[in-house]
Amino acid sequence: MKALKVACAGPGGLTLTRLLHTKHIPFTLYEREPHRNSRSQGGTLDLHPKNGQLALREAGLFEEFKAIARSEGEGMVVADKTGYRYINSVSSEGGERPEVDRMQLRSLLLDSLPAGAVQWGHSVRSVTKNSDGKIALQLEGPTGTLTELFDLVVGADGAWSKVRPLLTDTKPHYSTISGLDLTIRDVDSKQPEVGKLVGRGSFLALSKAKALIAQRNGDNSIRVYANFRCPENWLAETGVDFANENMTKEFLSREFHDFAPPLKDWFLKADPDIVARSMYMLPVDHAWEHVEGLTLLGDAAHLMTPFAGEGVNLAMLDALEISNAVATAADGGDLDKNMREYEQKMFERSHNSMEETWHNLELFFMEDSPKTFVKEFQAIMAQFGGPNGEEHHS
Repeated sequence: MKALKVACAGPGGLTLTRLLHTKHIPFTLYEREPHRNSRSQGGTLDLHPKNGQLALREAGLFEEFKAIARSEGEGMVVADKTGYRYINSVSSEGGERPEVDRMQLRSLLLDSLPAGAVQWGHSVRSVTKNSDGKIALQLEGPTGTLTELFDLVVGADGAWSKVRPLLTDTKPHYSTISGLDLTIRDVDSKQPEVGKLVGRGSFLALSKAKALIAQRNGDNSIRVYANFRCPENWLAETGVDFANENMTKEFLSREFHDFAPPLKDWFLKADPDIVARSMYMLPVDHAWEHVEGLTLLGDAAHLMTPFAGEGVNLAMLDALEISNAVATAADGGDLDKNMREYEQKMFERSHNSMEETWHNLELFFMEDSPKTFVKEFQAIMAQFGGPNGEEHHS
């Protein structure tokens, strides 16, 4: 059997290929990007013990992960637009959900694969199912178009998956949130006041359906996210050229005019490269009727916004369960039965996480934010004896 992971840019797909490699299962890995360093992989993420970390343990990479993980990155401040801190949690060594930069995690997984395992520069043009049950994958590569046949195609190809339409007509819909992504590089030497304010973890400043979020990365940079609850085409209709640094920062100054000056410095002192994006999601109850030879993992299966930190963790657990299903079939088990069971378990857990994520989005962008969000967060922390400290910093 040839097991295929369609796109490898995300942690879920790479985790799957690493696990297949350790189980001596043949696979073919196609990736649209021309090489591993062709684009930024985004900011930082936290890996949870029961899914993301579990997958890395099974992949034999947990010790390497610990070497790049940052427990201090778990610290979090939640404030209002004045800078008043409702939550001021500072994490020390030994946290259960350490942060790791996406680029570092990707490198860890890529470096664990054999040479030549990734076929770079191959984009999926179409996926079809033949009358004999084989899955035909048409790809555009450096030497032209080619078609490959597989017994199992795993669509790990993200939000706009080319595999998903063979399973369901459901498409991602707009989440009501759009925003701008900014970066302050070499922050401690170039913008030390910003670095000191943000600290070693994350700082969320929330007010009336708007959010300024700053997040420390392991490369001495800070990622800044300026998010709005707005209509889907609102950013495009502003008339702002978001490739123009001055125009973009003037726009942000207007939108966040009543935020405290030290918070506005996050975008005013950011580097020139700014990315505008709208966030999409699949329905919280997304599922499909099983089709033999096809399945999905990660964003292709359960796209959600980042407001619960569950997306990558679920993707890596998806990968672990698919690899176990394939390995069991290679030892004489029923592959199709195994994949049905994987999908049912995945649907249940992803629906719970998607509902939690949507609930958090609503809390982040309420008119009274951050008060209701803080109230719920502190109630949860109280159940587990966690910190819920409060202090005032303007």
